[in-house]
Amino acid sequence: MKLTIKMLAILVLSSLLFGGTITIPNGSVVPVKTVGQLSSDQLALGQEVVLDVAQDVKIQGKVLIRAGAPVYGSVQESKGGQMAGIAGKLVIALNSTVAVDGTNVSLSGSFSNAAKSEVGATVAVGVILCPLALLNTGDDGVIPVGAQVRAMTMGSFDIVVD
Repeated sequence: MKLTIKMLAILVLSSLLFGGTITIPNGSVVPVKTVGQLSSDQLALGQEVVLDVAQDVKIQGKVLIRAGAPVYGSVQESKGGQMAGIAGKLVIALNSTVAVDGTNVSLSGSFSNAAKSEVGATVAVGVILCPLALLNTGDDGVIPVGAQVRAMTMGSFDIVVD
């Protein structure tokens, strides 16, 4: 009996000191960044986009999601610039990332960018001076390299750590 209690105590202590399972709680922040420029003229609705975790996600001093881990997203809206100076728009939904033990972690969050609209100026110039000005197209929606947002975990995830 004493031997069993000692063995159990050693097992519990070693798992606490050398690894175990840590839970990522629902709503934990995961910083996400772009690794390349994203543009509405290059991306189509529904297309998959791969971004990166911007910095380590730690709980209890243990890294559960490493910086540089892939973040998978999808294009929710992609409109290029249109005639009459109508601005383009790009929206990327953040869907998931991967923890240090390979667990798929669901995320909620998004990147979005709408270009500056030139409709007012284009229409004014087109009506007053030259109707050809209405052929001016607006800029595409662009999310630059290194842009960062905060995603949130959707649910709790048990992660095995060393």
